[in-house]
Amino acid sequence: MIFFKTYFRHLLKNKLYTTVTILGFAISLTFILLLSVYIKNELSVDNFQINKDRIYRIESENAPDFSGPIAVDLKNAYPDIEDFTRVYNQEGIITTLSDQKFKLNYLAVDASFFNIFSYPLISGTASEVLKTKNSIVLSESYARKLFGLLSPIGKKVAINDNNTFIVTGIIKDFPENTIFKNPNALINIKAMADITGFKEFLTEYGFCSMNIYFLEKENGNLISKTPQILENFKKDFWLYKEGYAKSLVFTPLKEVYFSSKLGDGVKSNNKTLIMVLSIIVLLILFLAVGNYVNLTVAQATFRSKEVAIKKLVGSTRNKIFIQFIKESLLLCFIAVLIAILFTKLAEPVFNSLLNTKLNLNNNITFINVILLIVFFSIIGIVSGILPALKISSFKPIEVVKGTFRKKSKGVYGNIFITFQYTVTIALLACSWIILKQTHFLQNYDVGFNKSNIILMPYLSDSDKKTTIKNALEQVPGVQEVSFTWGSPLDGGSNQSFEYNGQHLSFQEFRVDSSFFNLLGLKINPTEVAYSKEGIYLNKTALKILGLDPTQTAFQINDKKLPVLGIVDDFNFNDLSKYIGPLMIHQQLEDSYATNIFIKINNENRSETLQKIKSTYTSLIDNIPFEISFVDKIINKWYLKEEKTGKIIGYFTVLSLIISFLGLLAISTFYMQQRRKEISIRKVNGAKTIQILSLLNKNFLKWIGIAFIIAVPISWSLMSRWLENFAYKITLNWQIFVLAGLLTFLIALLTVSWQSFRFTTKKTIDYLRDE
Repeated sequence: MIFFKTYFRHLLKNKLYTTVTILGFAISLTFILLLSVYIKNELSVDNFQINKDRIYRIESENAPDFSGPIAVDLKNAYPDIEDFTRVYNQEGIITTLSDQKFKLNYLAVDASFFNIFSYPLISGTASEVLKTKNSIVLSESYARKLFGLLSPIGKKVAINDNNTFIVTGIIKDFPENTIFKNPNALINIKAMADITGFKEFLTEYGFCSMNIYFLEKENGNLISKTPQILENFKKDFWLYKEGYAKSLVFTPLKEVYFSSKLGDGVKSNNKTLIMVLSIIVLLILFLAVGNYVNLTVAQATFRSKEVAIKKLVGSTRNKIFIQFIKESLLLCFIAVLIAILFTKLAEPVFNSLLNTKLNLNNNITFINVILLIVFFSIIGIVSGILPALKISSFKPIEVVKGTFRKKSKGVYGNIFITFQYTVTIALLACSWIILKQTHFLQNYDVGFNKSNIILMPYLSDSDKKTTIKNALEQVPGVQEVSFTWGSPLDGGSNQSFEYNGQHLSFQEFRVDSSFFNLLGLKINPTEVAYSKEGIYLNKTALKILGLDPTQTAFQINDKKLPVLGIVDDFNFNDLSKYIGPLMIHQQLEDSYATNIFIKINNENRSETLQKIKSTYTSLIDNIPFEISFVDKIINKWYLKEEKTGKIIGYFTVLSLIISFLGLLAISTFYMQQRRKEISIRKVNGAKTIQILSLLNKNFLKWIGIAFIIAVPISWSLMSRWLENFAYKITLNWQIFVLAGLLTFLIALLTVSWQSFRFTTKKTIDYLRDE
């Protein structure tokens, strides 16, 4: 009890030290706890899968999209493969027997899906639920939405009106920690031929639009067969034969979540981001511990009399060492309690920032609590070792003579201040560059109008397009309406074909006549007569085909297509990719449409949107849908970059706070150590500005060194990061200078304030203390 009373008395007496140390520690530990739980959750994705070590997804260097028959061919050719499932994500409309219609997001998979993946079924058995072509498995929440408390097993539903399915199973909603987004339902992939009207859906080698997951046999070695499979692909599979893909990899399930190749119906994260966050955790921990060590060592000179007296009355060095380790543990414990409170308060903000669900309450387990206690006990001990060694080594005779303070130099402080401000300047520069690049991406001229244009899904039959278009055009505030299949927002569909002996791969849309004017796309018409088979090409396609701008037709396989016009290039992918070749077909009366684009006035937008929604809803049997603005959809493409910038920005603020508090406390102790010198200089006629310059110079020179170290590090990191974008900003020296000046200014104000306080204090007060 005496120890606690003594230490708390010390903390209360030194309020600046106590506030800076505990608050800095607590804020730092809050970030550490939040980021650690997030990293743990992200690295545990699909850990619950029984076969997680035997599941692989096949990928080329460009994408994980392959054609259906590839799965069958590989299983037949390689004994290492026990089974496979193809996965195709699709949206549609589901209709119940009571004629209720709902929007449906579903996965089309092989019957083996539930034998490969360990998603628990509430009703049905894994080997039976998708055995027949017309079987459908509903998620628990979606089944409740369709049928309430009634059992849906055996009930009939229809997808897109004309495809009837029987409910054969209910599955628990997919958990957060899995690669697949939570679907409303799963169906047998064989039914996709009927749903899409594409009879060769599973047999056409040219249709590379699905992901394939293989289950390796026990003791098999599928990865070792990769070179042989690649060699065969180069001989027989057009994608490799024609050079569109050059490499092949079987990605383990545990790595699929971090793959840069976004798959069908799956979630993903950036492993680089996880690495950056892990480094941030370590940096925060190092800064927090370093700040504590620096402050405690700096303050050690003011506890010299306490230590000297204890030694003179018989206390040993070991006892004093243990005392200061106990103090460090106690302070760490107080900071942890405050950090836990801060963590709980910050959880909603953190979830929103990273689009995740930390579920901190679920992480409160006996094992985690023990790990937390052990981890922070180690931090407390490590933090206390250096100050304890330093303080316990005081010699009473030096303290009595007053020579100890002269020998205490700020070596630790100077090194740590340099490191601290190196991190701060580098982070400040990096966060500005990331946010500047994100702003550049979001405001880049993509080649088409995106303001005041909304997007809705087309949720009716093809023969109702004219009726719906006429009704929407009558809504006040609507300027133009266009129906499309594929668009600049989804990149359209891929079309591969032979042309003059070379295999080409184009993206394609199918649009109506309003599309070009609505998006403000410039067309250079040819002189060819109008034809329903006519197409439009972008300038990149024209260049790749080697056609003249006045060309009126070109031939795909055995089909001659009239070229109605040449469209100026525009982006139809995010700006990490360059503009590719594009072929635009016409949206005819019986053509399948997926999107409705509507251009509206800028006036009374909320009223216009409400009227559009009510008009469209009445025409599609009250099927729920969402209205999105095109510019906001494009901005969402860069959410990852925006969030990365914000995360680094928040850590920069944290680093600035820690640096500010640390420098404030260190400068205070530094001034106290030099108070006799200050008094003597004042007595000898030194002016306030001269003393301020003398006191500030020592700190600011180390911040200058930090700037010199930080600039090349941050420049190199940002140059490599910007290489991921086809369109990017140019790095310039002003950003780095601005980051350095801002940090320098904050440090100057902090130190100058403390220096001014000490310089303007009466000389007699200092000399009396001495």
